[in-house]
Amino acid sequence: MTDPIAMTPPKDKSAPEAPKGAEPAAPEGAKAPKKKASAKRTKKAPKVSQADLGKLTAAELFKLRAVLKEVGTSVTDRLDGDIAALALFLDGENLPGEKPVLPRSGTLRAMLACFQDLKVKPKKGRVKDLARIEALLAALSAKMPPGA
Repeated sequence: MTDPIAMTPPKDKSAPEAPKGAEPAAPEGAKAPKKKASAKRTKKAPKVSQADLGKLTAAELFKLRAVLKEVGTSVTDRLDGDIAALALFLDGENLPGEKPVLPRSGTLRAMLACFQDLKVKPKKGRVKDLARIEALLAALSAKMPPGA
């Protein structure tokens, strides 16, 4: 099969070619036609005063406060539940009649060392402290025996 592009004859390169969709060039000496005004006019937004913008921004901040409280409560509730579940399991609070399956002594010592390595400053209220607590819980959960 032959390539159709290679089969086309070469074009005359003496006259420059206009891009597709462009208007034809006016002959020399003729005036260029005037461009028509755009049919679509964009509507300008109504002017809003600086005080109104301040009130709108403040309203959004009040909404954000509510979202922050909800997110913060959700995070602390989740972490608190994880802590409680681990504590109850390690304390031996299983179903009645079941023998607790605790990690080995070396693992429990390593878990205690994780608490000593934890560096948080609760009074500062830093997000990175929450991240450190979350990382500690992940490390402790990883040390738990399967099925715990």
